[in-house]
This record gives sequence, structure tokens and C-alpha cells, in this order.
Amino acid sequence: MKMHKFAVFYMFSEATSSMALQRLRRLRAMNPDTIFIPVVGMRQFLYFPGIVDEVMLGPTHRLHLIGPVSHFINSTFQSVPGAFRLAKEINRRLGSLTGSSKLAELSNSAKCESIQIYADFTPMVYFNGDAAIMNWYNTAGKFLTFDYLIFYEFDIYTTKSIAQIYEPYANSYDACFKDYEKATPSWYFYSYPPGCRSATKKWLRKRKLKTDLFRSLFGGCLISHSILEKLSDLNIDFSGEPYSVPEMRFPTVITNLGFKCGKLDFPTYRFRPIWKEEEIYANEEAGIFHPVKSLTSVEKEYTCKQFLQQLMRN
Repeated sequence: MKMHKFAVFYMFSEATSSMALQRLRRLRAMNPDTIFIPVVGMRQFLYFPGIVDEVMLGPTHRLHLIGPVSHFINSTFQSVPGAFRLAKEINRRLGSLTGSSKLAELSNSAKCESIQIYADFTPMVYFNGDAAIMNWYNTAGKFLTFDYLIFYEFDIYTTKSIAQIYEPYANSYDACFKDYEKATPSWYFYSYPPGCRSATKKWLRKRKLKTDLFRSLFGGCLISHSILEKLSDLNIDFSGEPYSVPEMRFPTVITNLGFKCGKLDFPTYRFRPIWKEEEIYANEEAGIFHPVKSLTSVEKEYTCKQFLQQLMRN
């Protein structure tokens, strides 16, 4: 089996699947030596106490409540021992039934391009990307050969190859994150969801690890295969614990396990505002941009060319 330097965990929701797959076509063409793992996060079915919002369940389940309140209530519920795994199993069973047509549609559209779509049933996957990664690694990823995994969200846009962007970090670190540093009280997720800091430290003490807390932006992060292997060996899959978001949880756990982590110098990777196409190409040399919520003219042109080539072949 061919050894690959990079694998990309490319995650998107059902609602963004059409755009995400179009973006993926150009990405694969730009990076022929990189493994891409397209992962669709399925909707959540077990919600307590039945409060939903469009952030969590997508545009077909809109009830305009405050997103952070819904997140707090449901993340608190899922911190109860066993609740996270129960919610995941319910998602898997119900999602396999109600989402089967959508999954079939996605799989069929990708099959002609030899793309395999993975369905992920992680509860509140928007806030549990590390759990989704470990679920994939433990069930399928460990059978692939790669050195580094990149967590790539659908609204990331690149003007350079994956190797050009990440190679300088891969040679020096086990993992790298945007904004990686020790967590301080001024950081929003330092105390949100409430109780996360003490719960994370308690989890670390139980495993006789240091209790230093770290922060990051989780999207776009670089993770070595050796980290995933170690977490799997230790049965750490982030299924509901430690109780916090991956922006704190993942860098904190792996740093305190002794892995060398660094900071990604991505000045054009930000939380908001959304990048406009003219801004992207005025700063093209930066290589990676976030968030980019719509297809660029370059991506649309590439999709059209692919469609015409397919028509000619048929």
C-alpha cells in the first residue's frame, strides 16, 4: 500500500453537501498525492430538552432560539455518563433510516469519481470534531497509510497545495493548530460551556497527567498519525469527555501526553468575517483562507470543465 504524507479529513453537513463536493473536486485535482476522506455529519436526533436550532440541526429544523443556550443545555446533558454514546447510537439507527436517501444520493454522485463518502453520527458534531476523527480512525483510518491528518472544514479555501501549506510544520511538530497557546481567562471557551475547565482538569488528574490547559482553533489543524495511534491505544475517543470543546480538549490532552505542538501561521484563517473572492486573490500568496462560504469562480469553472469532459466521454 502506498504511503501518503498527508490525509485530509474533509467534513461537511448534509445542508452544505452539494457545495462541499464541488469544492472537493478542485482540491483533489490540486493534490493528487493526498488522501481525501469526505465525511458528512448527520443530523442529531436525541436532544434534551428538545430544544433545537439551525446551528445544530441544519436549515430544515429551524426554531430561532439562541444557539449558545441550546449548545449549553445539550452539551450538559451529553456530559452525563453514557448519554453521549446513547445519542450517537440513536443517531446511527435513525439516521441510517431517515437519511438513507440522502446518503445514497451523495454516494452515487461521488461514485463516478471514485470518492467514498463516510457518514458520521457523532452528537453535536459541530462541537465534537475530535470525536468524529477518532471514530473514523478507530473504524477505518487505522488501515490507511499516512503520516499526518488535516481537519479540513468545507468552508476552507486554498490557493496552494496541501503539501506547500503544511510541509514546513510536518517536519517539526507532532501537531499544529491556529492560535495554539496556553488558555487564559480572556478566551471565550476558557469557561464555556460552564464547568468545562474543572471537568477537563479532573479528567487529566485521573490519568495522572499535567493539568495545563491549551487553546486553539480546531479547524485546519495538523495531527500526526502517531497521535491518533496513541489515543486509540489509550482508548481516548472524546465521546463526551473530557467535558469541553475540541478547541480546548484536543490540544490540552495531546500536549499533556507529551506530544510536541506548534502554532500555524495562518493570518488569513479567521472565525469571521467571510472572505470575498476579490479579497482572496488579492492575498493569494497566503495559501489558506477561512471562512469561504460560497464557491469561487475558479471552482465553478473547474466544475463546468469536469461536467463537459464527462459528457464527451459518454
